[in-house]
Amino acid sequence: MTAIHDPSRFRVGTLVYSRASLVTLFAWLLWGDFVYTLMESVMPSLLPMMLRDNGASNQAIAFIVSSIYMVVNAVANPIISYKSDRFRSRWGRRRPFILVTTPFVVILLALIPFAPEISQTLGGAGWFAGLLKYSPVTSLVLISGVLVAAFQIFNMFVSSVYYYLIADVVPAAFIGRFYGLFRVFGTLAGLTFNYFIFGMAKTHMHEIFIGMAIFYGFFITLMCLRVKEGEYPPPDEKEERGHWWSGIRNYADECFGHPLYLLIFLVYGLNIWAGASNVFGIFFSRDQLGLTLDQIGKMSAYIGVFSVIIIYPLGILLDRWGSHKSMIAGLLGSAVLKLISFYMIHDYWSLLLWSILCSIPLCLSGLAIMKWLIDLYPRERYGQFGSAGAMVSSIGAALIGPLCGLFFDYVKDYRYVFLWAVPFYLAGAWTAWLVYRKWKSMGGEAGYRAP
Repeated sequence: MTAIHDPSRFRVGTLVYSRASLVTLFAWLLWGDFVYTLMESVMPSLLPMMLRDNGASNQAIAFIVSSIYMVVNAVANPIISYKSDRFRSRWGRRRPFILVTTPFVVILLALIPFAPEISQTLGGAGWFAGLLKYSPVTSLVLISGVLVAAFQIFNMFVSSVYYYLIADVVPAAFIGRFYGLFRVFGTLAGLTFNYFIFGMAKTHMHEIFIGMAIFYGFFITLMCLRVKEGEYPPPDEKEERGHWWSGIRNYADECFGHPLYLLIFLVYGLNIWAGASNVFGIFFSRDQLGLTLDQIGKMSAYIGVFSVIIIYPLGILLDRWGSHKSMIAGLLGSAVLKLISFYMIHDYWSLLLWSILCSIPLCLSGLAIMKWLIDLYPRERYGQFGSAGAMVSSIGAALIGPLCGLFFDYVKDYRYVFLWAVPFYLAGAWTAWLVYRKWKSMGGEAGYRAP
């Protein structure tokens, strides 16, 4: 029997698939990614405009859109990931976290565009006016911040656990091609939002949020009901009997006790921090270049189409170069092209051209980092180490987000969205090279074992 027809390739844990059932699994998981990415497109794309048009400052926008998520990610993600790894139920260890929190995500997402109306209504209440006397921010920023923070807390259960569900139910022999399709479907979701929905934001802001909340809630719940988890070995009895602080100590010792992981977390963080200025990109296109929302949305869709076309060839390149060299090349290429974009973009066509060119190294590093982390993290604790990297990047982003907002308040030129990312990508490439050297010294492709 050839390796292609080896039955073991269709197993993961106690789950055994036929070709047809594996295709069905892929279909539901990829559709779930499409729905989730479509929902996730709403917040960073539409919330900044709503806040800006209601008088919020750049610093407030950066805090609400970026920093709140990063704080929640830093605090909640490690707890959720650690508990999910060790949770057992007849529904599995991942799906219950998604099913229980999805209704709260739906309600809060639908409420967020009503923040200005809620702010005005509460403004007439004496107790709220008294509260605002002690608040350093406006009522709109306060109400928006509370709603977004609550949304991010419940959404964190989905955004973290969903990726661990993939590792639990997709056979290892097919994980590479799954992640290739995963990127395609995520890009298609962004393309759909930008081409068909974004241009209506000016006149249908409320309807977009409400409609997306209902669409998301229905299909994510349906996906959880259709995707089945297998049986897991019981959690470590020693950990179960230990006090809660012993879990924290165990987590810290395993994740932060080796310098290699600290470098990996730093690369991951630098890649995230480079995008802190992305929230202001809409203002460069709309306010400085004079583009309409419809033009901006369709341009993003064109870039998405291009990304879908190049993902598979870049996947082939990733297989040939390996994850380390691909990561370094992607980060260096992003730094160079962002720097050139800062000087070369001056109208619709130059923005389209250089955005397309920038998408090439960004797609390469985006693909590479998935394989890079799988190559470097311990497989049995992948979720735990993934959450540790997310915590480091989120703490940094929570601090960098408001600084980015202050930076744009100071320079008063949104063209700097391109220049902002350059030092982060350069530092990320250098640190990734240090990781590559350590990986080679620890055995490289043939002998590396995660410490």
